[in-house]
Parts: sequence; C-alpha cells; structure tokens
Amino acid sequence: MKGWLTESQKQFVLEHLAHHVSLSKEILDSFSFGNGTLKKNTCIQFLTSEDPLDLARVVWIEEIPVLYPVPDQPSSFYTIRDGNLIFHHDLFKSIFHLLSGYEEIKNGSSDQYGRFPYNESIQFKLGIIGKPVVNYYFESLLKGIHEFAKVNSFHFQRNPVFKSPVLMISHDIDKINGYGFFETGFKVKQLLGLASTTMSKKDHFKDLIISLFHFLNPLSRKDPYWTFESLMNWEEKRGFRGTYYFLEKEGDRNDNSRYRFHDKKFKRLFQDLTARGHEVGIHGTLQSATSQEYMDRTVSNLRKESPAPVVGIRQHFLKFDPRVTARHQEKAGLKYDASLGFAEHDGFRHSYCWPFRLFDFQNDCSMDLWEIPLTLMESTHFYYRKLDLESSRSAIEKLVAEVVKFNGVFSMLWHNNSFDEREIAGITDLYTGILDLCKENQMEGLTGQAIQEQMPFVN
Repeated sequence: MKGWLTESQKQFVLEHLAHHVSLSKEILDSFSFGNGTLKKNTCIQFLTSEDPLDLARVVWIEEIPVLYPVPDQPSSFYTIRDGNLIFHHDLFKSIFHLLSGYEEIKNGSSDQYGRFPYNESIQFKLGIIGKPVVNYYFESLLKGIHEFAKVNSFHFQRNPVFKSPVLMISHDIDKINGYGFFETGFKVKQLLGLASTTMSKKDHFKDLIISLFHFLNPLSRKDPYWTFESLMNWEEKRGFRGTYYFLEKEGDRNDNSRYRFHDKKFKRLFQDLTARGHEVGIHGTLQSATSQEYMDRTVSNLRKESPAPVVGIRQHFLKFDPRVTARHQEKAGLKYDASLGFAEHDGFRHSYCWPFRLFDFQNDCSMDLWEIPLTLMESTHFYYRKLDLESSRSAIEKLVAEVVKFNGVFSMLWHNNSFDEREIAGITDLYTGILDLCKENQMEGLTGQAIQEQMPFVN
C-alpha cells in the first residue's frame, strides 16, 4: 500500500478505535500525523510511512508484526517524552491494511469457488492467522494514550462496546435430507473412491446399506440432517441463542440447496426458531455473491416466509468478492455479513476479533454494512486441515483464549448435517464441549442481529 492514508481511511481506523474507548476532545485535539518536528506541547504524534508493503522490512514488536515501520525508529510501539506521546511506526496504516482487506483487493486472486485463497494472504505469509493483530495494535494505542493522559491530567476512559466475550454460534443450512437421492448417490461415489471420505471401506459399505434402506423406506427414518431441535436445545441449555442461515434452491441447479423457503416444514421451522429467540438469516446462493438480481431475489424470498426481519447473511461456500458482494448485500437492505473467514484455515482473516464496518475502496469510505468475521468453520478442521478431534479441540481452545483476551466475538459455524457419528465418532461431544468451553469463559451467546444492534454508527 504505497502513499499516505487518505482522511477517510484514517477516519475508518478512528471509528473502530472508538468502539473501545471514549476519547475526550482534548486528547483528539492532541493528535498529529507526520514525521516533522513537534509543533506544540502535549502532542500525540503518529509517525507515518509512505512506503509500500515489504514483508522483508516488517518489524516485530512483542511478537506482533508492524507492516509499515518507519526507518531509524526504536523497536517499540511508543515513547512518552517531555509530556508528548510518539508512536514510532505507522500503526494506522498497518491497521487499515489488515482491517479493510486491502490485500485481497490488490492481489485479486481467487480459487475455483471465487474465494480469496488462504495461501495468498498476508496472514499465511507472516504466520499470524491465529492472532487478532489489529486488536493488539489497538491495545498498544490505548496503553500509550492512557499513559499520555495520566502525564497531562487529561480524562481517559475505556468504554468498549462489549464488556465480556461473545459467542456467535451459527449454522449454514445447506443440506436437510441425509437419505435423499443425491446424498445416497454421493455415498456410492465415496465407496467407489470417486469422492473423499473419512470412513473406512467397511464402514462406508455399512453406511450405504443403511442409507439405501431409509431411502427406499421414507417413513422409517429419523433424518440425521434435520437436527434443529437438538441444536436449539444444546444452545438454550447454556443460555445461548443461535443464528440459522437458510439457502434456497436456485432454478434447476444443484450447487446451492435442494429446498424452497415456502415449503411448509420450513415455514414451521422459521416460526419455531423465532419464537425461541434464535435468528433466521439468509445463506446467499453462489450466484448472489456477484449478482444484484440474484441477491435481491433470494433475500426477498426468505423475507416473504420469515416471521422476523431478515438482516444478516453468510454467503454459500464463503464466496465473497470484496469488490462487489458487500454492495449487493447492502443494496438488498441487509445490515451485516458473516462470511469473512478462510475455508482452508480457522482464525482471523482480517486480523480482528470484533465486528467491523466494511470499506468501499471505489468510493473511499466506510460502508453501512457490518462484518462479523468468521473464526471457525467445523469443515475447515475435518475436511481441509484433516485434524483429529483432539487437535481440533486444542486449536479451538487457542482461538477462544485470543478472543477472551480482547472481549471479542468468537464466531463459530457448525453445519446442521455435521453430527454423523458414523462419519466422525465423537463429533457431538466435541461440539457440546466447545459450547461448554465458551460458557466457562463467560461468553455471552448472541445472534448475529443482536451483535450488530450493539454496534454504534448503525444507520
């Protein structure tokens, strides 16, 4: 990112800093950006960098990378000198680079599903996917400003939006019929080695026989994918509420779902979820990520059937084009997105564990749309990273610890059809154990809508 930040880009950073602290006018009036000689006493000077990103020049301070260091400055975040506070490196530009997703816009790479690849990301290249680096930057800014305020007898008060860590548990409803024609056919492909599986040949043969029996005898079955009552009970038992993103069939294609929102069983489910305090959201079709027409249609179709307002979305397959998808969502009247995580690796895609406003690079301004970044998707662990249950639990504990450190949001996606003990023995205990872990860490279990409504600057 070559050049200085624009005023809009600096304001974007300040907006998000304000979610953590109430800065008095006297402190804000002390801010000075640039590398010249201080022109007044009691000044907070933010040194700036005009240079583009060079990973070879990244400076590490307290195990945190500063993307835009200033030459010939100490390897520390700040110094208090003669009543002045000096931030030695360009933290604002580093924050903006990560939080806005600038790297994805500049790089432009995409995989077969139209997603920005994890191995192209700065999080991969610097090995920081497991740390919400922007939160560490903000913490350094706040510590420095607090010391400056004490030295100069200025009022300083931390006033974070979230007073405790938050769990956002969500479910993407891609598949609802575990014994349907396509699902049974897919198991045949797995048995023949034409599709990936975690089961042995022997277990897969048994599973296929069971599936064929239930496929041919529809009245015999309790569907392993229709898990909504269990999901709600597990969440409610711990005082949590979940967010359920529903994906409709698009035309004659089978790359989305194979159900319609107006089906009677879904209308009953929407009523039940809403009555029990859970959220009904839209799981945007693959086409909606890049088409306003498809976005408007799928959102409208769900709104016709949902008894509560539909304000949140997660894109199917996490397909998100940073140049257009957010604008399509915003124009459709949605308030927040929950798509921004990497399919290939859990962690912090924008290096932040709080909700943030998406940035419109075309118009150089913040958008009204909020992003609740995705921390973990269960299929990331078992189908991309190939983890066993113990390794999955360990990885989740580390992510939870990072989120708790900053009273952030741990956003976890667990598909409704991912509780098949024949495929992954112990998967249900792992899931409920994660809920218990979040409860033990005093997380408040909120829906995406409830989180978005707590954030300031909502239009």
